[in-house]
Amino acid sequence: MADSITHSESVIDIGGSKTKRRLQRSIAAKIIGFDSEGRHFLPDIFFSDDDGLQIWRDINRLPDYYQTRDEIETLEKYGAELESFIPNKCTILDLGCGDVRKTKPLLDRLETSGKDIFYFGLDLSLKAVQGNIDGLRATHKNIQCTGLWGTFEDGLEWAKGIEGPMLYLSLGSIFANDRLPRAIRYLQPWHDALRPDDLMLIGVDCLQDPELVWKSYHDTAGVFERFIRNAFAYSNRVVGVEWFRDEDWDIRGELELNPVAHHFVLRAVRDVDGGESGISFKKDDEITCYGGYKQTPSLVRQQFQAVSLTEIACWPSPSGKICECSRPLTRLWYLLSFSNGRN
Repeated sequence: MADSITHSESVIDIGGSKTKRRLQRSIAAKIIGFDSEGRHFLPDIFFSDDDGLQIWRDINRLPDYYQTRDEIETLEKYGAELESFIPNKCTILDLGCGDVRKTKPLLDRLETSGKDIFYFGLDLSLKAVQGNIDGLRATHKNIQCTGLWGTFEDGLEWAKGIEGPMLYLSLGSIFANDRLPRAIRYLQPWHDALRPDDLMLIGVDCLQDPELVWKSYHDTAGVFERFIRNAFAYSNRVVGVEWFRDEDWDIRGELELNPVAHHFVLRAVRDVDGGESGISFKKDDEITCYGGYKQTPSLVRQQFQAVSLTEIACWPSPSGKICECSRPLTRLWYLLSFSNGRN
């Protein structure tokens, strides 16, 4: 681990430079393919280019986008309890660190704790990771901060080579953001990589208020729609062909109940021919993207039980809207703590 931490650069490429090439090999199949409900879909990976993450900074500051605000408030309120679970010489892997704004309350507390902590912020935008890690290094002298450039899967493989206790941070409803069977399959490899001394802190959005959820995705300034359309524009650059043109597609939101879920749907207003890309759609064909599944605590616990994660602690968000978790610190919008069940 020392070699990685004393890396001469503030960011380590663990696969990020290969991401575009990987997508180029599979993008047609992924977009033309179908999800478990038989609908075309655009994978979430396309939302994390440099432009997408810059728009995301604007989104998580919107007045009706409650998730990031509640995450920050949770870590501010329960940071002391959470810090007590984190051992000395712990390596923290922050999955999808973004602008590190929501992680900062925890890092600030660890900075003054006197513990030796190694923080690695993982994201897909090299530009964003570089800038955010440089900012942390300027203000946090006791924590050793390093960026990781790559996908979550790259991060999982990288983590297997780390010695000593680890804390996996998932502060964006990543692991519960799907219907239960698929959420279980996605979480399983992470559980399998856990060792007895490792922890996960997983945040899960449990808000079941349809009106508030809808408002969080549909701002009056159209920032969220710009975020969605940017992801499709990024797919043009990956493919090398402009198969997606704004004027060819309408966009709307769809809301499900029991439990609440929201996703965006793009509908072709005319036939779409992507030429050499092999991507084509007929008028009225639809593509879903950016699903947000708001789990109930019962469903979240079913997911954790299915992969043998043991709850250690649970902290509700101060607003009462969502929850987070700890050991694997998994979060509901309860901060739950879990162990890997192999002690």
